[in-house]
Amino acid sequence: MTPLRKAAELLLEHAKKGSRILLVSHQQADPDGVGSALVLSEVLGRMGARTEVVLPEGMNKLSQLLLERYGREVSTSIHLQPDLVVMVDASSFDHLGKVGEEVRGKPILLVDHHLEVEGMREGVEVSWVDEEATSSAEMILRLVKELGETLSPQQAQLLLVGILTDTAGLRLARNSTLEAVCELIRYGADYRQALEALKLPEDRSRRIAMLKAAQRMEIRTLGDYVVVFSELSAFEADAASVLLRLGADLSFVGSEEKGEFRISGRATPELCESTGLHLGALMQETGRFFGGSGGGHPGAASSTGKGTLKEVKRFLLSQLQRILPGT
Repeated sequence: MTPLRKAAELLLEHAKKGSRILLVSHQQADPDGVGSALVLSEVLGRMGARTEVVLPEGMNKLSQLLLERYGREVSTSIHLQPDLVVMVDASSFDHLGKVGEEVRGKPILLVDHHLEVEGMREGVEVSWVDEEATSSAEMILRLVKELGETLSPQQAQLLLVGILTDTAGLRLARNSTLEAVCELIRYGADYRQALEALKLPEDRSRRIAMLKAAQRMEIRTLGDYVVVFSELSAFEADAASVLLRLGADLSFVGSEEKGEFRISGRATPELCESTGLHLGALMQETGRFFGGSGGGHPGAASSTGKGTLKEVKRFLLSQLQRILPGT
């Protein structure tokens, strides 16, 4: 039986019994995590389950605007005692923040498209991890079909926005991604409206942060590649992407507070394809080394742990010198 079928069978069993199902996603959840959890929650509710979507560590600004646009709400604390927990778009308990310890040990279904975290398969009842999927939204679409259910136009819209978010507006799409987009459009999703939903209003603090990231940037060359490091107290992921657009092949932007750090990394598709670099694996290793967690995709990942950014930079450079050719 495939992992997809195992996931569907588990959900069918619980929905038939009217079970209480808790759906959670990662800290500062993006539209892919939020939309995927919401749509699956609504489908399972229609099938007879009692569901709740909880994001105790909040969501990013784009997700907040998405919920306002489509009239959806999520909870920040758990109200039901779940018979089953569904982790969506989160590869480890650490990525759930404080709720991670609350759900550990309960029956869990893991649905994720990031690099699989070592040991997670043993900690859950069913693990469906598909690193070939470019978003969790694609996986939820397949799961809904496997359950024999359909989507409303607005549910399809939520999943389409999730796909566009995680594929940088389809620039990182695969053929299967485009097939999923076409299917969502047939369900009633509107591509132009989805693009509009991805537009953030002008934010002065964000613009200033991007300029500070560029101002504080430290440039290193490793062989033929330009690697940059910078530091901010917020918007790290956005800044890492901006630094790529300025010309870096690989960028890292981090913050540090009370002996702990968080850092986001971005790499160009060309660098990943030519060198085999997988930032998700590198950040997973970084988190493990510094007593925290990490993970992500080949070209976009993050890590947290205990230590200084200076120590993290030294560690990353040593790893990159081992990975990148000609360094």
